[in-house]
Amino acid sequence: MAILAVASHAQPPDAKETIARMQAAALAYTDRLHDFTCTQELTRRAGSSPAGSHWKLLDTQEAQLDYVNRREHYKLLKVNGQSTDPQKHIKSGYFIPGGEFGSLLEKIFDPKAQAEFAWDHDETAPGSHTCVFRYDVPQATTTYGITADQDRVRLGHHGMVWADCETGSVTHFQIETDLGEIMRSGRHVALGSRTEVRYAPVKIGGQEFLLPQSAEVAALFYKTWTKYEIRFEQYRKYDANSTIKFGDGGDGKD
Repeated sequence: MAILAVASHAQPPDAKETIARMQAAALAYTDRLHDFTCTQELTRRAGSSPAGSHWKLLDTQEAQLDYVNRREHYKLLKVNGQSTDPQKHIKSGYFIPGGEFGSLLEKIFDPKAQAEFAWDHDETAPGSHTCVFRYDVPQATTTYGITADQDRVRLGHHGMVWADCETGSVTHFQIETDLGEIMRSGRHVALGSRTEVRYAPVKIGGQEFLLPQSAEVAALFYKTWTKYEIRFEQYRKYDANSTIKFGDGGDGKD
């Protein structure tokens, strides 16, 4: 891990120590989480540009998300308000997001990724002092990948990280991958993604945890972008009497 010099921004003398605290907090994040349940509200849209204003609504989904033994498990409850056989109402063939509860943070702070960090600025609000860094992970050392069918493409990525200056706890991050490609019927098909996650303190069972409140993901496959707007609500303690089915499903990223 390295620190890049930034001439346009005054870098604080303790930037290296702050980054070390961020890395330690990020890599230990999932170890500190208890098992819990929440409701995930997701809206999917498709368009031709991530910055465009014309998005076609694909569907809205409500799911129960159980976080158990450091893994995310989803039970689809409703699609477009329909609770009867909701799976059949989903438009298939689009990117599946995931990793908001810690695995994406590890892609930034994993020592193997050899991320380079550059101080950007700090933000002060009543009761908080936030340090903001830019980062870059090259394709040569990345641990981030996107899976399309049987093809797995590892992608370099860059973005921004907001963290508590004292504890190093990440409260907000943005990841943008480099563009990759796969071959389909003799054509070069582009793929990549952009992700933004915001965290906030949540009390579960009398204890406070820093947990995702919202996420936005835009993913490219060939010429189509799929945008996901996600909200996490109604956090509560996981019921140990519930039954979790462990399957092979997962997100579009590895």
